[in-house]
Amino acid sequence: MANKIEKNNKKTFFAKTLQSYGLVVMIAVMIAIFTILNKNFLTLSNFQNVIEQNAALAIVAVGITFCIISTAMDLSPASVIALTGVIIAMVFRDSGNLPLALVAGVLVPMCIGVFNGILITKIGINPVIVTLAAYIWARGLALALTEKDSIVIQSPFINFMNQRIFGLISPPMILVVTMYILGFVLLYRTRLGRYTYAIGGGEQAARQAGIPVDLYKIFIFLLSGFLVGIGAIITISRMGAAQPNAVYGLELDAIAAVIIGGTNLKGGEGGIRQTIIGVIFLAFLNNGLSTLGLRDASFYFYKGMVILFALLFEVTSKQMLIQIAADATAGLEEGA
Repeated sequence: MANKIEKNNKKTFFAKTLQSYGLVVMIAVMIAIFTILNKNFLTLSNFQNVIEQNAALAIVAVGITFCIISTAMDLSPASVIALTGVIIAMVFRDSGNLPLALVAGVLVPMCIGVFNGILITKIGINPVIVTLAAYIWARGLALALTEKDSIVIQSPFINFMNQRIFGLISPPMILVVTMYILGFVLLYRTRLGRYTYAIGGGEQAARQAGIPVDLYKIFIFLLSGFLVGIGAIITISRMGAAQPNAVYGLELDAIAAVIIGGTNLKGGEGGIRQTIIGVIFLAFLNNGLSTLGLRDASFYFYKGMVILFALLFEVTSKQMLIQIAADATAGLEEGA
């Protein structure tokens, strides 16, 4: 009996270690492979590129984390970023007032988030359907407003956003760190975070406990919209223009990063720490494949296969823990 318990403890320790640090090991291996294939990969300059290229993705992933933990899904961020960028550019072009344009760029996606939240909570439409519709209409509106053309933004603000202050530090990186601190505080230190987990753990039970589920779901989409607005500002700053076709697929990368990091798609489980690891994994994957000069077909094939492997790894490690727990329970019952 003692030997069985010790054996189960060793298996549990191994499975938990694999789940906690397996993705970190995969990141290290991936960096090593890309360094072998491209001698310029492991450089300070390229690390700066990794941050700048994936800053919007990293910030959007914070909002997606809240959504998935609460069992919601938001498929609209990329299209809303494109629309928001267009609105920022149009307001700045017509008014010459950059602060006004930036405020509009944050308020618009927040309003879209509230609108989506109301449709989900008050009308009862599935979050996937609501945000998929937003994915379509927001991109369509961006294309219609610009007639498929880019709107160039000429402002010292663009130059400022693309400056490197000290080595790796740049305004986009500062925004990423700030948004992750905000997400960490909200998820782990506030009622919003506690209720997000409670809603994801069981919406009916949360209602019975007196939690205003609808209000907090709307607030989660409001938060996601705010983060999308920050992502839009970073996106137009990198491009120096508002492009209606910008950041295609970013929402799928954000969802993949959150799930690869360990947040449960069924809700009630996960967090900002896991999302950080998932984002780092996907950021290095995107950058590494890009620096190899692959054609689009090869790029997406290899990217998809690596993501699939990472997801399989995540699922396998969780199933291993479940099986070990089941075996331990069965062993105790036999001993009794």
